[in-house]
Amino acid sequence: MTSNMPENLVCETKKRKLLDSETTNATKRLNMTLECPSDFEETFKNIPILADEYTRSIETEKMFVGIIKSKKETSRLIKELSAVWPLEGQSHLKRVRWTSQKDVFEILIRPLNENEISSYPDSYSLNQVLGQVNIDITGLMDTVLVYEVPKYPALTQKQYKDFSELWPMQFREDKYVEKLLKDELLSSKEREDVSKFMKMCLNAAQHGDEKVGCVIVDPSESKVVAVAHDRREKHPLQHTVMVAVDLVAKSQGGGCWETDSEHLHHSLYSKDDYDEKIEELKRQNPGKDVKKLALPYLCTSYDAYLSREPCV
Repeated sequence: MTSNMPENLVCETKKRKLLDSETTNATKRLNMTLECPSDFEETFKNIPILADEYTRSIETEKMFVGIIKSKKETSRLIKELSAVWPLEGQSHLKRVRWTSQKDVFEILIRPLNENEISSYPDSYSLNQVLGQVNIDITGLMDTVLVYEVPKYPALTQKQYKDFSELWPMQFREDKYVEKLLKDELLSSKEREDVSKFMKMCLNAAQHGDEKVGCVIVDPSESKVVAVAHDRREKHPLQHTVMVAVDLVAKSQGGGCWETDSEHLHHSLYSKDDYDEKIEELKRQNPGKDVKKLALPYLCTSYDAYLSREPCV
């Protein structure tokens, strides 16, 4: 029995069936990745990976501190001392602080040099500290003290609280970092998504040569772009993250490795959908090179979830 359907319609129908089949298989693979090890904990706490500066304990350096006995001289003394010793590298410190005595202040003069640090008396005189520097010392007591002050700026609320006990400081709160440290950055929905993607990671890891899993997500749609595991027994370069990058490339019409594991996944690339997106972007952005807008460069702007550090 022969078909009366036009040849181009037959080809289009076959193409659509093939695409539907690929979509179904991809969905099955993606659902399989949601199965997680029995010891997976549903609840978790985000532990931010920050530079050491955000968690370091207080470190100090020694500074000469003068005592201002005349309040009206404070502004002038700040200007004159700052002109000679501008406290380079110590801009996080306030130059003056209050004392418990009425109208008596303490002012940072300068850091101690190496010789002064190695052996210094209990107190210094102004002449010893100022040397040949021409500063009007009106309003300053002759006795100069040595204090330990914070060596580095405070980057978190906790550091600010601890460091300020030694000497008042400048501090500008980084709200993003504070939310990270308090595990308040993610909404309930975002936490659910993170939990789901980590399940995928842990499950994918079980099927790799090294037990590492990776999930690449487009956060703008909370859409899984790729799921990968280690394949170094197939190829020495096919570490989990490298496989994930190649799968992302496949989702964009590229990629170079043959990956046949049923536990790997990448979103399907459709030339027709891509062309439609290009045309839409051309209408929205006349005169611009819209190809750069149609797809990101590999993993640009994507989130990566890993079951452990990739090279450990």
